[in-house]
Amino acid sequence: AALAATPMPGKIAADLQAVISGGENGNSNGNSSDKLNWFKDDKGTRLVKVLVISSSPDPELVALRADILARGGSVYMRYVSVSALSVMLPASQVAAIAQRSDVQSISPNRLTARTSSLVEMSTGATNLRKYTGSSYTGLDGKGVGIAVFDSGIMWNHATLADAYGYTRVQRAVDFQKVGDAKALKVKDWAPGLDASAGLYPGSKTMANFEKNIANDGADKIDLFGHGTHVASIAAGRGAYQSPDTSGTAPGAQLFDVRVLDGDGFGQISDVLAGFDWVLYHAKEYNIRVVNLSLAADANESWLTDPLARAARSAVAAGITVVVAAGNFGQTAAGAERYGTVGSPGNEPSVITVGSANTKDTAARVDDSVNLFSSRGPTRGSFVDAAGVKRIDNFLKPDLLAPGNKVAGAMAGDKDGKAINVLASDNPGLRRGNSGRSGSSSKDNATQMVMVLSGTSVAAPAVAGAVAMMLQANAGLTPPLIKALLQYSAQPIADANVLQQGAGLLNVDGAVRLAQVLLTDI
Repeated sequence: AALAATPMPGKIAADLQAVISGGENGNSNGNSSDKLNWFKDDKGTRLVKVLVISSSPDPELVALRADILARGGSVYMRYVSVSALSVMLPASQVAAIAQRSDVQSISPNRLTARTSSLVEMSTGATNLRKYTGSSYTGLDGKGVGIAVFDSGIMWNHATLADAYGYTRVQRAVDFQKVGDAKALKVKDWAPGLDASAGLYPGSKTMANFEKNIANDGADKIDLFGHGTHVASIAAGRGAYQSPDTSGTAPGAQLFDVRVLDGDGFGQISDVLAGFDWVLYHAKEYNIRVVNLSLAADANESWLTDPLARAARSAVAAGITVVVAAGNFGQTAAGAERYGTVGSPGNEPSVITVGSANTKDTAARVDDSVNLFSSRGPTRGSFVDAAGVKRIDNFLKPDLLAPGNKVAGAMAGDKDGKAINVLASDNPGLRRGNSGRSGSSSKDNATQMVMVLSGTSVAAPAVAGAVAMMLQANAGLTPPLIKALLQYSAQPIADANVLQQGAGLLNVDGAVRLAQVLLTDI
């Protein structure tokens, strides 16, 4: 029997439609290791987990939720960052839900994945401060909050401490599988459930939800190791080490928004829930920056892409969103690939960051674009009312930052008895506790260093730069910040705009421009 009725062109994402039609592979561009964990065949019925984007004026989406339940589905989450539901549906009912006038688009709950100091010198950050003894004088991002959406942050790593030895990780929240049945403690893949009904500010359900996601009292171990390294590139204080592994904003406050598991994977629904949490708490904690060193396939237009829409909501609320472009700029055979920027890097309002190779020097004259760094233009698309496919074709990335063999904090447990998955699987990444090659059992587990390459480590260098700009001028808006970063960026010779955007991150130039603008502009 057919799995679905006639699909609604333009409303159902292409990779979802492929699975609804009986296919096993919805990954259209090969940009991720998508395991397609969002569909299941159960007793002859194909079930899918999807994100339903709504245009309803009803913030509770009551009628839509009721229809989903009536068609044998379940509702897991309702979001505020984007008018959307995370649901499970029989594949045969997706087209019927798409036909509703209050449904704008339906996307699969795709996997997200990590896009797998010299930083201070090569970006010009050292021109804005000095390090004497155990403290910095000048600009270091102090007072500005950076939310790191990643695999977690090892809160007690020495690089993430302040001048007095206290951690700068202010809050830790865990959103793994939160847009799914497991975190909400309901039966998975079961019909007739609406776990989102009581999720609103001030409700008992919301209070319990906040309690369940809080990870402050735990050891906050970063099992995968990616998030800790990313956090240190944005805000590490590594001047006690040789070589110095400090990030661009070593005084900034950090917020651990865990959306990736111990293997570096998550779901779009987890990231949407993370955006919701930031929107709820941004004013409370002065969270002004979000860093996403992760990406999902950019199969659909920025107009309907759930990650793009959530990021756009955060930008509209005054939060600067910095995103890794992705590491898909090269084929397995070594050929250059254009049109490979992931989601939400395809969103126009975010700052999408590519990766530069500094050649281990502070000088910029020898810098180049890394071959792996994803190139533009964006290739998300939609089908218009006339049935014509329309491709976004935005110029991305927006700029580049150092992203080749960058040294930063290495996560482990507090006793040094276990190291993260990345370092365990790739021993060559480890650098001991002083940046030297190799490691020793005597190394202090809270001072360990590793090196990583990728747009994942380029993005947080920009996130830290944004924190410094906001410290210099708290009145800056996300569009102004993006404009100043691009205006001050330094182009790489012989690299085109689809490879490098505006050019190399110039923290010194961007901050000096920020300082001459009115604070209430």
